[in-house]
Amino acid sequence: MACLAIVVLLALQGCQSLPMPADGEDAADGGEVVLPFPEPQPPTRELDEDLVYSYLVGEIAAHRGDLRLSQSHYQHAAILARDAYAAERATRIALHLKDYQAGLAAVRRWVELAPNDLTARQLATVLFLRDKQLDAAGEQLDALVLIANARGVDGYLQAAGALSVENDRAGAETLMQGLNARNPDDVRSLYGLGVLEAAHRRFEDAESHLREVLQRKPEWEQPRVLLARVLVAQSRRDEALTMLADSVGRYPDSSVLRTAYSRMLVDAGDYAKALEQFRHLYRQSPDDDEIAFGYAMLATQQEQWDEARPVWQVLRGRPERRDEASYYLAQIEERTGHEDLAIGLFGTVTGSELKVDAVMRAAQILGRTGRLGQARDLLQQARIANPGRAADLYVAETQLVQKHGDSEVALHLYDDGLRAFPDNHDLRYNRALFVLELGDFPGMEKDLRLILAQDPDNADALNALGYTLADRNERLDEAFTLVARALKLKPDSPAVLDSMGWVLYRQGDLVQAASHLRRALELTRDDEIAAHLGEVLWVKGQRDDAQAVWREALVHKPDSDKIRAVIERLQAGQQ
Repeated sequence: MACLAIVVLLALQGCQSLPMPADGEDAADGGEVVLPFPEPQPPTRELDEDLVYSYLVGEIAAHRGDLRLSQSHYQHAAILARDAYAAERATRIALHLKDYQAGLAAVRRWVELAPNDLTARQLATVLFLRDKQLDAAGEQLDALVLIANARGVDGYLQAAGALSVENDRAGAETLMQGLNARNPDDVRSLYGLGVLEAAHRRFEDAESHLREVLQRKPEWEQPRVLLARVLVAQSRRDEALTMLADSVGRYPDSSVLRTAYSRMLVDAGDYAKALEQFRHLYRQSPDDDEIAFGYAMLATQQEQWDEARPVWQVLRGRPERRDEASYYLAQIEERTGHEDLAIGLFGTVTGSELKVDAVMRAAQILGRTGRLGQARDLLQQARIANPGRAADLYVAETQLVQKHGDSEVALHLYDDGLRAFPDNHDLRYNRALFVLELGDFPGMEKDLRLILAQDPDNADALNALGYTLADRNERLDEAFTLVARALKLKPDSPAVLDSMGWVLYRQGDLVQAASHLRRALELTRDDEIAAHLGEVLWVKGQRDDAQAVWREALVHKPDSDKIRAVIERLQAGQQ
């Protein structure tokens, strides 16, 4: 549903993103624009003590948080000085206070003083709607459309935008339906109604109106994109993809349609087809940063290194993309065996949120290639330079030392990190797992209990403790309770599903154990989950099924010690 909300928002913003001409400037040809409502004569009253006092009190009261006092003084200033700015301030403060009667009085004055102001008309529509004055609200919508169209902006989308956030959805839709009825020959009004209905999650009505829009104006791109999202919201993704594929075939030069199709393919997990579409988009628009970035990311995700590399190199030449491009290009060089080149590229990431991540990736390469001292120096320097990420850098250093160095040194590092950051759950969680590897289950449990004392809903700590108890075949009822809490927090986590399957296996519920483990394996190809599922099936007597699970896992990870160990143990007759 989040995707639909974003698309509806983009639809509402589509017209607003156009540059709005100043008064007297024609949006279409640079000539004189005729706004629909005559502007009032500028105020002739000079500033006097009463006016100055009203402005000052209004502003000072607003800064001090006394909004009612501020609103009343701005309203007074708007009346005395006939000042649109004061009327606007009075309107906005009244809205914030939810004092809609004061807001109506203020917005009436604002519209009187600035009759061609789009925002004034939008807020007037909203306030009349909230006061159940639908006829007056409809008049404001009509004015809004006239003004917006004169300025070169789609007034119907402006109207939909004003109404889309209102709680009185029925009233809002009645207003939009009335606007459409008064403008039957303008297809944009019907699209605006469809946008509002989609925002209100009235998908069947939105679909019907969007299809009618496309019958009347088949080349219009935005309604096709919104219709596709409306179909997805109704669990009809395949239909949406087919429609967009047909649309791209019909309008091959439309980057809007092809981009929408590409992104929906990504959402559907069809990365190969999405890459084909981004390839086409990049050929059409090589200077479009967003398209180039999407293309490079997809090519990288699909391990098309030779295709991704030159696009990242192009993006490195664009200052706003340099850090991202360097980071992902470094990953490609790392994956293709060019470790030193990767380290150098990671080192060029200096001015973005990726900087610390790049340091940690470079340190991993250094550690893996026998340069642990350099790796630790790099992480320690980064820890000093980036105090906000110091705890993360402690974790990275301890994990490197743990993997490539000395367990005792790693333990000291964890201790140092926790002295500096005693409430950092990542550090404590990682130390808990590490001390378990050293055979210190009480130490592990102590760390996890400390995390849970501060954060009872920490799913990772709940899961780790519950799984470890089950793996040790101890306190199984408690293990079940812990993992059940984790599963409620993360119902689609393969790791938690695996833990629940293992707890149930230890409790003797083989049917439910297999069910949870199968679901976990469907979500991720993990050799440990496959080892667990195979063991449960073996014990159930489904030995052919167990061996099939293991064979499939070994195809994806032929060197899996976990699979081979469980096979040897079970074939030797042990559980």
